[in-house]
Amino acid sequence: MEDVMNMAAMNRNWIIIGIAIACSLVIIGAAELGIHSFTGSPAQVIFDDTKGIPAIQGTTGTLTLATAFPEAHATAPNYTITSIELVQDGNDKVVMSPKKSIPSAAEAPALAEKALLKYGGLPKDARLIDAVPRYQSKYNLTTKTTEENYPWMTQVRYIQILNGSPVIGSTINLGLGENGEIDTIVKAWPSYKYNGEVPVISAEQGYEKLQNHNTMRPLQGPLPEGTKITGITLGYQLSDAWNSEDKSPSIKPVWIYYAVTPFDPESFPLVVDATKNP
Repeated sequence: MEDVMNMAAMNRNWIIIGIAIACSLVIIGAAELGIHSFTGSPAQVIFDDTKGIPAIQGTTGTLTLATAFPEAHATAPNYTITSIELVQDGNDKVVMSPKKSIPSAAEAPALAEKALLKYGGLPKDARLIDAVPRYQSKYNLTTKTTEENYPWMTQVRYIQILNGSPVIGSTINLGLGENGEIDTIVKAWPSYKYNGEVPVISAEQGYEKLQNHNTMRPLQGPLPEGTKITGITLGYQLSDAWNSEDKSPSIKPVWIYYAVTPFDPESFPLVVDATKNP
């Protein structure tokens, strides 16, 4: 997730645009909780620190369904979390400093797998989300142009796949610096025990909840006009398992609706509870 850091210069009117670590690497909401990140200008996206998710702002808008509803499920497998591997490592000074070079998107996944050996290797149930080179940009407020781009890190993200379904809240999110070394890593990787089946609503019923803004984490204002749902899948949502006060993190089935806006073609997830009330 991109954020804006304003740095004052005495004789020049420019700002440095970067990606805040708290947003891009620690986020568990839409980036993590990210299946996909949402990138856009500061006028289109803000970060809701109380929820840990991107808050999408815009004028009154309506959703457009641009995909078919998947086959209905009467039940979904239910799981109990037995443990969660949590890793947070990195040096802020190293992370924030510009680099001479960073890995390309094509070479980053292989470098990430090699670097992850230090942390036990890449889990078999991990799926690559994306690998994106990130830059800090010097932007001139007077001319409204980008004057220079500074290599910062290549962000590589993975999500956990449980019985073929994505787990929103699971993440391996790392930043590769020079020579493909890990500058920062955040990992939240649960282990589970199967606990029978649980009744679930249909994707159509979930879409009705979405239209009523009945999402797992509330949106901070209406979606932009022209927002489209381009994919739907049944998945899982972790509770706030990163909170040390959460002594019993849990997981529940959810419907995940992947959306895109006219501002950015990169999709982001909107999540509703899929469990059926008794």
